[in-house]
Amino acid sequence: MIGKGRWHIPVTAFVLGGVLVRLSGWPFWLLVSIGIGWIFFMRQSWSYIAIMIFFCLFGYYYLTPLTPITINPGPTGPIPATISSDVKETPQTIQMEVTLQDSQEKAMVILFNKQMESGTRPPSWHHGADCSLEGNREEIAKATNPGQFNYQAFLANQEIYSQIEIEGTDGLLCNDRSFLSYVYEWRNSLMVHVESVVDTQAYPWMAALIFGESKHLKESTIEWFRDFNLSHILAISGLHVGLTIGGLYVLIYRTGLGTIEQARLLVILMLPGYCFLAGAAPSVVRASLMALLLLIFRKFNIKIPITDVLSLVAISLLLLSPGYFTNIGFQFSFLVTMSLIYSLPIIEKSPFVFVQSAYISLISQMSILPIQLSYFYEFNPLSLFANLLIVPYFSFIVIPLLLLLFCVCLTTPGIASWLSKIIIHPHEQILHTLQTISTPFNIQWIVGELAPLYIILYLFGFGYMMKQWVAENLLKSFTAGVMAICVLLFFSVLPYISPSGKVTMLDIGQGDCFVVELPYRRGVMIVDAGGPPVFSKDKNKTVEQIITPYLKSRGIRAIDGIIVSHKDVDHSGSVQAMVKTFRVSKLFVSEYYKADEKGVEIVRLSPEDQVLIANHSFRVLYPKGDSGNPNDNSLVIWSEIGGLNWIFTGDISTENEEELMKSYPGLRADVLKVAHHGSNTSSSEEWVEWLKPRINLISAGRDNRYGHPHKEVTLRLEEYGRLYVTKDHGAVQYTFSGSSGTFSTFLPYNASRE
Repeated sequence: MIGKGRWHIPVTAFVLGGVLVRLSGWPFWLLVSIGIGWIFFMRQSWSYIAIMIFFCLFGYYYLTPLTPITINPGPTGPIPATISSDVKETPQTIQMEVTLQDSQEKAMVILFNKQMESGTRPPSWHHGADCSLEGNREEIAKATNPGQFNYQAFLANQEIYSQIEIEGTDGLLCNDRSFLSYVYEWRNSLMVHVESVVDTQAYPWMAALIFGESKHLKESTIEWFRDFNLSHILAISGLHVGLTIGGLYVLIYRTGLGTIEQARLLVILMLPGYCFLAGAAPSVVRASLMALLLLIFRKFNIKIPITDVLSLVAISLLLLSPGYFTNIGFQFSFLVTMSLIYSLPIIEKSPFVFVQSAYISLISQMSILPIQLSYFYEFNPLSLFANLLIVPYFSFIVIPLLLLLFCVCLTTPGIASWLSKIIIHPHEQILHTLQTISTPFNIQWIVGELAPLYIILYLFGFGYMMKQWVAENLLKSFTAGVMAICVLLFFSVLPYISPSGKVTMLDIGQGDCFVVELPYRRGVMIVDAGGPPVFSKDKNKTVEQIITPYLKSRGIRAIDGIIVSHKDVDHSGSVQAMVKTFRVSKLFVSEYYKADEKGVEIVRLSPEDQVLIANHSFRVLYPKGDSGNPNDNSLVIWSEIGGLNWIFTGDISTENEEELMKSYPGLRADVLKVAHHGSNTSSSEEWVEWLKPRINLISAGRDNRYGHPHKEVTLRLEEYGRLYVTKDHGAVQYTFSGSSGTFSTFLPYNASRE
């Protein structure tokens, strides 16, 4: 049977089942082979083998990914519902999770602030309230591009499959509330109290490091922490819980206010409250539960290995909420904690605190590196040194001082403002200095979306490295570590040795953006870079949520050129943000483009000019003169890509099409980027019949106010070839090698359109 200190093995088998259900092909069979070898060849007892197989199969079925269910969009209600979460307010919306009482389905309720009559939320909206709900039900927004965050899948893991938008507070009429709602109210009132008594510069740090709410920090600060892999400092975790417990022990026991037993009992009683106070994120729950169990076991003189405690907490949380399995905070917290526990023999051997800190930083970062790359596609190699400096600074100075300040806010609020200024102003200066010094060292290694096979190979090498390190076989350990890193290096250079290329029409809504990747990564060209919708307040939304994630997921760190057809925002709106994010060599525009982009070389193009990227030609066909209209001044580009002739037409009109037919009587196109998002002002019958395109590509936004693409245009195009529209199919990709390739869509292709 399973003895003490070995419960991590069946829990690992349980987790292995959850991983296997998400894999296919070679990664699946490789992991199965490793699992079989681990189960059968490392253990002799058949009962033990049976237990391992049971846990693995149990994990395979229990942790199966939840898929969104089909819902019927449209008006709903009034229907009975129960608020099943805290009510969260943002600058634009009020959101809460509800359980529909008839079907027991979960939904996300949203109220936009501009539709709220009184300006404040009704006092009856609380966790556990019984409500009458009436609103417009719709599907959760899903990812429609490679590399894009899938909000629909994220909520599906929490069993939330739809959202209901209510029009005004009358759409949700409630009464009653749960006991938990008073806990939420207590936390919110504490935050309001702290904000009212501390300096305005101090509160964002108090909110982040005491309450787990980093949204109040400056975006530039959050980005800096993210760039240097320091985000774990802003997310309350085991570090914060440990410091809080240690602080309470010092306060009670070391100062003589109570005995060690009294201090332990007080901590046990306070931990659940602290967990809620800190936001109850997975990392906080993990650390709090572990601390609680260890304190209880010690109180009753029960000796249990810490690995068993961690395993018990992990499987308990997964059984209670399988959605935790895909939660990045849960994954990072348990991977790092488990790695550090097994590394204790290494860490404890060094008598120097600085060396111990270096070991902790190295092991922590290496343990989560492949998972980090699979989510964020990049890593700063110098972040190890940043952690060595910043983590001790926050651990021994910032967090303890903020905990002290929090206590002052509760006991003597009159001096909180004065004390907060003394604490936070030097901190802001120190952080500003660190950010300035670190600017030249912000070097991101963009690897791309790490394939499961390489994650498995890396973790296998990392595990062997740690095993040999603990056994003091330093040469073998170093070799295994180098091999693990080489796995990532090999993956990052794959595009440079691959003969295949790719053309991607990204789904950016009502706008155009094409990414052309040449074979062997000889060059990357972007044709148009549309911006956000005109009504959006976030001008970088498209580049941050769609274009940048896609490019980074492909391991792209430099762009050889961006061709912008014309000045309209839906074609040029993201250019400046892309120049700031990537190394963009040149911006290619027409002679009639009013360029105001900074930090990039601007090249103006005329008809018959050629843009050469690694000897691959993009030929300019149009415009031949200034029409005075940005759309009619659109650059028209022709190129042979993957054995097909492509024409990118910007937003030209039927009059421009007539000019092109006269100027280039022999011109043909296998692939047509349909002008003006499928508007009937373009794509005349003569133009389509003349080109005879086999593939037609339209980029258009869902429910756009222009009605694009127009029906007469789509019917005309479908007579000659296949039609792909981003609002129906999401991103469309042409993957080619040599002179042949295949088209694919990110969303399933509607067979009725073929």
